[in-house]
Formats: sequence, structure tokens, C-alpha cells
Amino acid sequence: MVCMGLTALAPAAGAQQAPTTSLQAFLLASSPDSFADLQAHVGAIGTVYPTYFECAVPDGSLPGAPNLEVEGAPNPQVDAYAAAHQLLEMPRYTCQDGVLVHRILTQPALRARTLAQLVALAAGPYAGLNLDLENDGPADRGALSLFVRALARRLHAERRRLAVDVVGVPGEPVPRPAAGLYNDRALSANADTVFVMAWGAHWEGSAPGPIAPLPYVRGVARFVSSLPYARRFVLGVPMYGLDWPTPSGRPHRATALQYAGVIALAQSLGATPVRDPRSGEMTFAYTRAGAPHRVWYLDARAILDRIALARRYGLPVGLWRLGEEDQALWSSPEV
Repeated sequence: MVCMGLTALAPAAGAQQAPTTSLQAFLLASSPDSFADLQAHVGAIGTVYPTYFECAVPDGSLPGAPNLEVEGAPNPQVDAYAAAHQLLEMPRYTCQDGVLVHRILTQPALRARTLAQLVALAAGPYAGLNLDLENDGPADRGALSLFVRALARRLHAERRRLAVDVVGVPGEPVPRPAAGLYNDRALSANADTVFVMAWGAHWEGSAPGPIAPLPYVRGVARFVSSLPYARRFVLGVPMYGLDWPTPSGRPHRATALQYAGVIALAQSLGATPVRDPRSGEMTFAYTRAGAPHRVWYLDARAILDRIALARRYGLPVGLWRLGEEDQALWSSPEV
């Protein structure tokens, strides 16, 4: 359902404009390899989203506590580097506890306090803010759209931009419960950027399978490129792998792996990864301590296939995340 009564806002007056051809990328603030990767490939990157901030319940209080705090801090080295290389830097604020997200969106006092905190986080050397709210339900779909409208207006008044992260869907009605929170039409009418997480067809808690299969990614790209503010959407591409234990045929929670870890694992086991022809991803199976495992991951070719698909639909490309990918990616002329 489209949230009614939302009007489009122009990008922040006087704010830096997002590069149209260079890549956008998340930088994992807790991993030094992520900053090193930015430094190694800065020429291909125009926008960086450092994962600095998240919601936290103060003093370990129960989720019913009236206030939430912002946890985390900037990395001055990253900030200085981004400024020196004229990158569009927009730190991420994330809240992935659905109960807390619901309270932020629906409790008036907490909503107002959170909006003020987010505007303050975007001040200083930053071009704006990346907002990542997850795991709430479809009942708060309209509330999120109104929250984003209010935040965009405040940030634009401060000459700052707003990027909003959403779960990718190939159309409406929304086929995945996790995506029910996001009204892509309404969000793109107010945010400067909508970063579409075009992955998660299979995840840590699901059965084994491809993470971002090409047919699904193609559907997501086709859908968002058909919307009124198509130029504000960024097609997000994952660069990691997942390793599922499957004892007795029942999947257990997967372990996330960087590309180097996947390759080291395969080599240590003498496993031969193969490319799944339908999804375009790499996969292999192995057994450890009597327990079968199944691994799925994206190599450079798989990432490049998704970059090419995004550009076919006229969409900028975003990466999750720097520091975990197949380094062969960066030698491609497409990057």
C-alpha cells in the first residue's frame, strides 16, 4: 500500500551531489581491513557509508525503557581520509531490533528525540546520514515513511543528504515479510538515496542457498527502475559467503565468511567450487567431524554480473562491504 500525503523533496540545497558512475560502499568500522580496502581502491569509490552508530538501550534496561541511546563513535582517520579524497561520506545509523524500531517510529517523545539525535550525527564533516532500520513489520510501513520524510526535511535544512536502506523486492505486493516495512515509492520521494539490499534470498538463519541469485536481483532492478524516483535507487551487491552446517539434513545457523576465508576453507578440504548456472553464485559441499556443510559465495565474476545488471537498468551500484571481497574484482575495466 502506498502511503498517501507524502510530497517529494528536492535534494538538499547546496549539498554535495552523489557521483553517478563511481561505486558506493559500506565500510565496516570495526574491521581495519575495510579501511585498508577503501585506501587501496578509492579511485573507484565515490560514496562511503562507515558503520559508526547504532541504537542501544541505556544501562541495559529492558526494551520498554522510555529512551534509547546512540552507541558508537566516528573514526577520525576514516573521516580525514574521506575528506582528503573528496568522498561523499555518510555514516550509518542502524537499529536492527524490531521492538526498538517500532518504539522509535511510534512513540512521540522517543521519535522526536531520535530525529534530533540523527540530525546531530550528520553534522560536522559529513555529507549526510545513512539510515538502516530493520526487522520491524508491515504495520509500521506508513510510520517509517513519515519518519523518513521528517528526517529528510531536517537534514535538507542543514544542507545534508539522507540515504535509506531497504530490503529489495521484485515487485508488489511485497513477497517477503522482512520487506513489508519499506514503501519504496514513499521513501524515494523524500530520501536522496534509497540503498536497496538486493540480497538475502538465503541468510544465516535460512536453509542453504544462493545469497543474491541473478533472477531475484534482476527482478529487484527492474522493479525499482520502474518507480517515479528511479534515479535515487542504488542496487546493493553483497560480497560475502555463508557456510551452513546441515546435520541430518536439517540446516543450522550459517557462519558468514570473507572471500579469502572461503578459498582457504575450500583449499584445506580439497573441495572444488562450482558455479551454479541459475543463480550465478559459487558453491561447494564438504563434511567436517561427520557433519555435512554447504557453502555459497560470490566471487569477482558474480559481483561483476550484478554490477552489469544494475547498469543495464540505469542504477548506481553499492557494495556490502569493503574488505571481504574477491580482490580480482578491482582489476576489471567495469570497475
